[in-house]
Amino acid sequence: MMVKWNRRDWLILLLVTILAASLRFYKLGVVPPGFQFDEAFNALDALRVLKGERPLFLPDNYGREVLYTYYQAALAALFGLNLYTLRLASALAGILTVPISYLLLRMMLRQDARRVAAFTSFALAISFWHLHFSHYGIRVILMPLIFSGVCGFFWLATYKGKMWAYLISGLFVGLSVWNHPTGRIIPFVLIGYTLWLLARHRDKPVKHKIRLILGLGLTGGVALLIFLPLGLYFYHHPALFTSHVSAVSVFDEDISGGRPLLALLRNIVRVVGMFSVRGDAEWIHNLAGRPVFDPLMSISFWLGVYLWARRIVRGDNPDRDALVLLALWSGVMLLPSVFSDAAPNFSRTLPALPALFVAVGLGLNALMGLDRYRRPLVSGIVAVILFVSLGLNARDYFIRFPRSPETYYAYDVDKLDAWAYLEPLTADYQVYLSKLWAEHGTIRYLTRKSDVKPLGLDNFVDTVVLPPAGRGAVYAFPAEQVAYAERLAQIWRGQATLERVMDAQGQPLLAVVIVQPEALADWPPTLKPSVSLEARFQEGPSLVGMYGAMEAGEIVLFWRADQRMRRSLTAFIHLLDRDRRRVGQVDKLPGNGGYPTTRWSPGERVIERYRPQVDPCAGGEEVYVTVGWYDLAAGVERIPRVDAPGDSVMAGRLLLPVRSYPVDALTPPLSHRPADSGGADSVGL
Repeated sequence: MMVKWNRRDWLILLLVTILAASLRFYKLGVVPPGFQFDEAFNALDALRVLKGERPLFLPDNYGREVLYTYYQAALAALFGLNLYTLRLASALAGILTVPISYLLLRMMLRQDARRVAAFTSFALAISFWHLHFSHYGIRVILMPLIFSGVCGFFWLATYKGKMWAYLISGLFVGLSVWNHPTGRIIPFVLIGYTLWLLARHRDKPVKHKIRLILGLGLTGGVALLIFLPLGLYFYHHPALFTSHVSAVSVFDEDISGGRPLLALLRNIVRVVGMFSVRGDAEWIHNLAGRPVFDPLMSISFWLGVYLWARRIVRGDNPDRDALVLLALWSGVMLLPSVFSDAAPNFSRTLPALPALFVAVGLGLNALMGLDRYRRPLVSGIVAVILFVSLGLNARDYFIRFPRSPETYYAYDVDKLDAWAYLEPLTADYQVYLSKLWAEHGTIRYLTRKSDVKPLGLDNFVDTVVLPPAGRGAVYAFPAEQVAYAERLAQIWRGQATLERVMDAQGQPLLAVVIVQPEALADWPPTLKPSVSLEARFQEGPSLVGMYGAMEAGEIVLFWRADQRMRRSLTAFIHLLDRDRRRVGQVDKLPGNGGYPTTRWSPGERVIERYRPQVDPCAGGEEVYVTVGWYDLAAGVERIPRVDAPGDSVMAGRLLLPVRSYPVDALTPPLSHRPADSGGADSVGL
């Protein structure tokens, strides 16, 4: 320590830790309300780890690093996997960051070190910004803690010449890359700081300069060794390394509108303004638009920024080097929001903490020194600033934020309400949920132990899935897809009920079609086969009927699953003329891929609509409809019949309608031989 540690330090450390813990444990798992989809994806990944998987990278949800997931999985192994435990990971990291920030600054600074460290850690403990991410179960909350280790040990190594500290700093650099993309840019902080030291202390012996360069190399070497397995993974999957970063970059034309420099300038203004004018507008990150600091704390912050810059410029300040390192840390970690969309973004800039809050510590410390002869008055003013800020932050976070209707939707409380409605129905009904919601992270997590099945829109247009005998069916759609629910209900002609479910905000939540088991004993009244048959395929669906409506260009086939199917099969429909020549064809995955055969349950029936391409010259003749399955992944291997020879079935006969076509549609394009080929020009017919 630069200043002797005493009881006052222990008392301050204890008080700020208790304050941080009180705010971060209060209503943990309740505020924010709901279970946001990023948290749900983390929960699903933690579940994978608990089941024995050991991923190096998590490609879902735009790709995520794994350190935080392993940390969440470890807590879940101890306390169970639930929302509280998932957010406990963030709360513990947030709590620990506050005393670490005090220790870090107490070690690095010399001028008024105790007061600056105390004010900085207190401001961090009560900050709405840091408090929110300590209640929100995503990986970025670990970065302030990790970067405290990176910069703290690197400063110790350069100031005291401790080579072992370079090793520990490198360890933290390596860990940072395993947790968040900002870990990739922390080396710029260390490189910049080393260059500063070389330039500032150019009168030092060459041995000292070599030691600085070797120390930087040692830190980088350790970090590289730790990063190596992930680096090899990215080498084999390069798109995962850059996909999300490039998708949100201001250099993407869709984001900048083709004017990246203007977008950069606009983002710089927004990031600077986030402290006092307007903060992050995303409800998942903030009480939308709320700046980082309230007006009183904002004064302290900007005063501190001025003093910070002045101390760096003044060559005789004992904290000059430490403040440069903290400034580099803060500035570099603000850049991800400057160079990306939706600036300011509190999630992308959170790794700038706690270094950024040193400005608050410097500002409040300066206020304390304004009038030495009226210390009680000055102390009272500073106390008012701190406690007013504490009150405003607590009110905004624990009262205003969770009560906002926007938070209800941002944190997917509506998805929890939807599941609260659907879950009791799963006991007696097979629930089919629109893929738009079924693949949402929150719904995926909630339904992981149930038999809810996702269906894409194609399934509701061209496909109808009926559950096994004895079970009713529930087809659920989010409110924006009510038209599909209405269309599906119409095919039952009064044998189904259509319910419209409202959410807690009084807005439409779900449109639900419910069909009772007795109605499902037969086919829907408007979709019955004109030809009934029984053709069974080896490890494939059985064909049980056909309805032909070639005047509408359609064939409807009726399938039944007799067993679980391990392969995703593609159906083929061939139209053969009397000479067994193919005059029409269509190949199609069930539901256009939205309901593969691997998802079919034994006893389910699937009605599938097909639209074959037909030879325009074949109109007016009767054709045979030949049907079968093949496995595209196995080289278009056809699936054999088990009840008859061959690999297809003649499902029925149809009369192709005579159609008229424009002359241009029947005229083949001209094709010419090259002039030097020696042959005459020809016309393709």
